[in-house]
Amino acid sequence: SQAIMQSFWLCLFAFLAYASANADIFMIKVEPRVEDCFYEDLVAGQTVTYEWHVVDGGLLDVEVRVFRQTERIYTKLYFEGRDESSFSVTATTDGPYALCFNNEMSRWTVKTLTFSVKVSSGNQPDKPQGDTTPFDSAVQKMQEDFQAIEKEQAYYRVREHTHRSVAETTNSRVYMWSLVESSVLVVMCLGQVYYLKSLFDRRK
Repeated sequence: SQAIMQSFWLCLFAFLAYASANADIFMIKVEPRVEDCFYEDLVAGQTVTYEWHVVDGGLLDVEVRVFRQTERIYTKLYFEGRDESSFSVTATTDGPYALCFNNEMSRWTVKTLTFSVKVSSGNQPDKPQGDTTPFDSAVQKMQEDFQAIEKEQAYYRVREHTHRSVAETTNSRVYMWSLVESSVLVVMCLGQVYYLKSLFDRRK
């Protein structure tokens, strides 16, 4: 019973320690010829990690930019499934940091994206290896496991949304082509009836 309670409190402490990090997940639509930016105020020493995925639109591509105040520190034309989808930076001074998604190269296509922003404090000194207790090691291990689970869940959410979008697009195309085929068949039938009727009228 005591071991179970210790395990319970250990899990609870690890979860609260992991949840104390600022983590937000968003889904947005970026209109064509538009750049959308999202800002996070950081304190010197904090580390922000951005992660993004393109789930729908065009070639599943978007230009990603990261700014430190007005200075661009990262830019990449991202293609889903081909490139690294995350970027981390540690703030050297207090101020806003911006994550921007640029869709100005697209004339008509709207891009649907998901992205997360995780802020962690970097002002906590690391303990020497000899001062690490089994409890600290267990908490750190559980935090890493929680992060791996969250990343895996985010990946499967993106894949599910992408496959659903493909299925819905395919279904709508099949429906439209079915209407076109039905319309062509009706026009051909009416044309054949009209042609045969005109032949009989000429013979009379």
